[in-house]
Amino acid sequence: MSAESVPGSASYSAEPTWPLPVSLRRVLLLVPPLLLAGLEVVHPQPQMNVQALMDASTWFATFHAIQLGLIGLVGVSVLLLADSFRRATAWATRIGIGMFLVFFSAYDTLAGIGTGLAMRSARTLSAAQQEGVFLIVKDWPGLAAPFALSILGTAGWVVAVGALALAARRQAAPRREWILLVFAAVLLLGGHPFPWGTLAFGCFFIAALLYELRAGRAGASP
Repeated sequence: MSAESVPGSASYSAEPTWPLPVSLRRVLLLVPPLLLAGLEVVHPQPQMNVQALMDASTWFATFHAIQLGLIGLVGVSVLLLADSFRRATAWATRIGIGMFLVFFSAYDTLAGIGTGLAMRSARTLSAAQQEGVFLIVKDWPGLAAPFALSILGTAGWVVAVGALALAARRQAAPRREWILLVFAAVLLLGGHPFPWGTLAFGCFFIAALLYELRAGRAGASP
């Protein structure tokens, strides 16, 4: 009997969608969600006034530029874990990750990088002009029109990771793995800054790590 058919076992016997060296696969699977979980701890959350936003503007833009790159890599991590459960090409995975990458990245660029650069440029303007720039951008990260991009991107994450949790449960993965994936899916609904983003991406990292440890033990068994 193959390891693939044993409940709770893990195996790479199924042909992967994207064959990669084991070390590279593990780096792409585990490092991005761990880095993003840690990054969200230092997410800038300045007071919503002109001076505070100008003071934080350089870090605000820099942080979201770093986050933008990690969002793309975390999308790869989700696809690789989905591939382990033979769900990489499932429509829920494709649509969910596509929405996450497109809309969450657009929100990050506009509300994060855009706000930071706009307020940084406002430093050389008069007080009245600074106030005008602030009035334009102050609601971009919150409940303004650009926030719809965040909602769509987060919905994509919930669809992709939630479907992955369901697949893991149906394939008799250990309970802790698919429950962690459920947490990873729903916790991001609280927003990506600390604590919810850290918890969501941290849960995904732990679930992926548990899978890799289980797969390694299964591969070492005679």
